[in-house]
Amino acid sequence: MNVRIPQSDASKVRAIKERYSLDLLSATVLERRGAKSGEDILYYLENDVIYHHSPFEAEDVPIAVDRIMDALEEDENVLVFGDRDVDGVTAAAIMVRSLKKLGFRNVDCRLPTGDEPYGLTYDIVTEILEKGYTLVITVDCGISSIGEIAALEKNGVDVIVLDHHIAGDELPPALAIFDPRIEGAGYPFPGLAGCAVSAKMAWALFFAQTPLYSSECIVLHAEPRNGTVRINAVRLENLVEIDRITEEVVEGAFSAERSRLMEFLAVNLPIFVLDGDVEKKMLRRAFGNGVDIALVDIREKLDEIMPRTKGHSLFDLATVSRAAMYQDGDREIETLLSLFRSISIHSYPSLSSEYDDMLQLVAIGTIADLMPMKDENRMIVKRGLMMLSKKPIPPLVYLIARQNMTGKKINTRDISFYIAPVINAAGRMGDPNAALKLLLTDDSAEAVTLTDNLLAMNKARQKAEEEVLSAVHGKAVEKLSETDGKFIIVDDPSIPRGLTGAIASKLSSEFLVPSIVMADVDGRVSGSMRCKEGWDAKAFLDGLAGYFENYGGHSKAAGFSLPSERKEEFMSALSAAIEAEEGIDAGSIEITADAQIPAEYMSEGLWKLSELLEPFGQENNALRLYIKNARIIDMLPTKGDRRMLRFTVNFGRYSWPAIWWHPTDRESFRKGSVVNLIFTPDTNYWKGQSKMQMLIEDMESVDTAGS
Repeated sequence: MNVRIPQSDASKVRAIKERYSLDLLSATVLERRGAKSGEDILYYLENDVIYHHSPFEAEDVPIAVDRIMDALEEDENVLVFGDRDVDGVTAAAIMVRSLKKLGFRNVDCRLPTGDEPYGLTYDIVTEILEKGYTLVITVDCGISSIGEIAALEKNGVDVIVLDHHIAGDELPPALAIFDPRIEGAGYPFPGLAGCAVSAKMAWALFFAQTPLYSSECIVLHAEPRNGTVRINAVRLENLVEIDRITEEVVEGAFSAERSRLMEFLAVNLPIFVLDGDVEKKMLRRAFGNGVDIALVDIREKLDEIMPRTKGHSLFDLATVSRAAMYQDGDREIETLLSLFRSISIHSYPSLSSEYDDMLQLVAIGTIADLMPMKDENRMIVKRGLMMLSKKPIPPLVYLIARQNMTGKKINTRDISFYIAPVINAAGRMGDPNAALKLLLTDDSAEAVTLTDNLLAMNKARQKAEEEVLSAVHGKAVEKLSETDGKFIIVDDPSIPRGLTGAIASKLSSEFLVPSIVMADVDGRVSGSMRCKEGWDAKAFLDGLAGYFENYGGHSKAAGFSLPSERKEEFMSALSAAIEAEEGIDAGSIEITADAQIPAEYMSEGLWKLSELLEPFGQENNALRLYIKNARIIDMLPTKGDRRMLRFTVNFGRYSWPAIWWHPTDRESFRKGSVVNLIFTPDTNYWKGQSKMQMLIEDMESVDTAGS
């Protein structure tokens, strides 16, 4: 077992520990995972919507908002067009639900069905024109539909593209585009899923229903220094900072001619402060009695929204402010900005508590689409999972119950294994509308019927996967031999397009090598690649990018498509690329652990650290801890299931239940074995009871003969 533990910088660890009131191990793990700035730490510790990036940072969002509001006023026919996978279905459901909540009466949704290809096609363009839609909103697609969107715009149909895929050299001629992966378009985080982009757009639409929309204001605070008054002022538009100024004014020596601050303030905008009488007194000390600045005091609203602030000055609040803790600027102005944003957003349920409902679907789609679990994705998914656990939206109540998760603290693994596959089954079986109908209903009885239908679809999907896997298994073994045990390629006409990813994943898990599975339908090849440690699927496909119409993914999973006429040359290039690879020796694969844990530190605190790092996913692996010289004190029966080992480990003062899925070695371990192992702290829920357990990543026996 080849274990690597990253080095840590002791001074940085100490700074994180002290500034954010964390224990030493938590600070060490965060530093080793690359948390350098306050913003990095914020994404681990917070989830409130006030910390999320604003959709108005994307330059086309106001254009999209205004066009959609015009469509509402004119009672236009609107089509939401999405995709068949979980991300696409949740994105479509979010947008349709939001438009109807806004008051739209004529909203339809269209998803690719059967063997229809991904994205807008000219057949769908014809359908749109025949049905008389005047506005089309694409979700989780559209960024590559240049000709199709041009045809719609030419015929008087406006198109708004909400997507998260990589754009080509040319952007579609849509009225507005919100795709966080377009460089220079303003949005600060490129890793959103399609459903998150849809939710951000919906939030912007609800924001437009409030007096906050298109409004500018200034947030100001003046504080005394030694003989001076420091004045901080921040200008906001749609609650997004667009400018700020800090000026130190010597008491009794103010000169309006030399002051940049007066120019900053003299723009006829409302100026918000906390405790207006105090602020006016400070401004008189700075400017004298001859300057009178109109101020709007937020104290009354703050005490209403956040009663715990009553009676506390801004100085008091800044000493305990979490928001200020993440910033390097003046604590008091950062605290005031946070309070102002908080009371502005939490004054409107559609921007806060009701948005939480939307985040449940965003969490599911983001996890299912294997998006990077960093930056605001962490906060979005964390809050979505929290709400799914506490108060799931009506369409999901019965599904959660049927999957035995009612009352459970739902995590990313639960979504990946028990929720996303059920929603995904509809698209894989050619009928994504079955899933969409569920996510759009708020009728409990209908939700039961639709959920049962989806669960039946999922069983049919599982059976189809087993049949296809059985049919192609021999070919997989042959290809593995042809590539000297390095790679599996399966290209078989019996494989439905919707099952390529699932089959590739199963083959990769069984043979522990990269696997590519392809389906050739209607002149188009769709392929999926899955791989384990030591390989990077996306990087491998980068070397073949010239053959693809579309491709993308990450280190463990990627997908691509190309015209059927190019398949033969692609297969030749693929074979050459595989031959050039050296292959991976399983024994040489390096496993990175977050920390080595001494016996005296083996406690429940490790499970709390794991909760801090959740949610887990791409670019934020589950917490991995390394322990040495533990002892197996009990081997538990698994009823002949060779997919796992169950046993009990003694380490330190306590013993812990452990489970190892897909063990690489079953025969070397027995009661009394001394082992080194890497594990993830996990909680097992069964019949309403929770129990801590260790999920084993890898394990080796220790030779104790000489001891």
